[in-house]
Amino acid sequence: MSAPEVIVVGGGPGGSTAAWELAKRGRRVLVLDAATFPRVKLCAGWVTRQVMADLELDPYEYPHTIQPFQSVFVGYDDKLLETRWSEPASYGIIRSQFDTWLLRRAQEEGAEVREGVRVRGVEKTAGGMRLDLGDEKIEVPVVVGAGGHTCPVARAFGDVSSRESVVLTQESETNVGAERLRALAPNYGLPELFAEPDFKGYAWYFTKGDFLNVGVGCIGKNPSVHDRLEILLDRFRETGRLPAGMELTKFRGHAYSVHRSYVRRPAGEGFALIGDAAGLAKDFSGEGIGPAVHSAKMAAEAAHAYLEKGEGLAEYGEALFAKYGGGGEGLFDKLIDRLPDKVLFGVAKFICGNAWLRRRLVLEGAFGIG
Repeated sequence: MSAPEVIVVGGGPGGSTAAWELAKRGRRVLVLDAATFPRVKLCAGWVTRQVMADLELDPYEYPHTIQPFQSVFVGYDDKLLETRWSEPASYGIIRSQFDTWLLRRAQEEGAEVREGVRVRGVEKTAGGMRLDLGDEKIEVPVVVGAGGHTCPVARAFGDVSSRESVVLTQESETNVGAERLRALAPNYGLPELFAEPDFKGYAWYFTKGDFLNVGVGCIGKNPSVHDRLEILLDRFRETGRLPAGMELTKFRGHAYSVHRSYVRRPAGEGFALIGDAAGLAKDFSGEGIGPAVHSAKMAAEAAHAYLEKGEGLAEYGEALFAKYGGGGEGLFDKLIDRLPDKVLFGVAKFICGNAWLRRRLVLEGAFGIG
């Protein structure tokens, strides 16, 4: 391929979708990722119907593990309540398979992909953007930042702030075998979501095909995410979800900012941020694949327009704010900061215990399921 017109930093679902969309438009696009695919990616591991529509992907034609589900269980205190839909609400996937498939699809469309390449810095030049790869520098008209929470493009141009609400997670995904999982999982194939006792996060237990995914995520450091994980694993052992002697893959940590009181600068002359790099993960749930894929489609269209007419990236930023909101302290944030914990716990338990509110506000609202 001759000199690229667009470099996408990050080859996850957002980056690969942006590259795929640009390649379909005939643009010369290069994807750079520090990892080598397939790679482990921390995520509870499901995609919504809207994500599948944005990806133009028929779930029944996807060639790897995919687990459609029509029910989700929500747990708090000692309750475990089920919410049902009349059709598949979302689809469980294995991120290492899913991300690799999307990246290879972008390659097949004409995008160039370079794996194991770390972007060390990005700077503005008279002709566009210059990326420092250590042993070489590349200059392009447009760069799309899709490198997650610590994306180098976001660090350089996104006005990253310490005021962001950052979620910390610990997660493990293990190939246990479907037969064994069916024997021990009380709700095989269905996500179980457990509110943390202080409602500052949630844990999950999700079986899909041969794989078991367990983890916990929270805002704040007291208790720490590691302490929460130990309590969670003890609870799963007590309930038989994790029998004695079952070895799980090593737990890994991950951080991302949620779209709440502070929003990163998503675009400017010669750059656009998408997904976690733009801080678009949904508040409370941390669901990030949906915003990553949708913002990638928007950014690809804007980058294409920018290359044709010299405009479009500023409009992308405006459209992103219109879609996801522009930040600032809202009523929800004020209530969290000012109401006593006892009142907040009561409200949260009422929402989880009410079937209609649980569906609309928690599962369909915060998680995008259904």
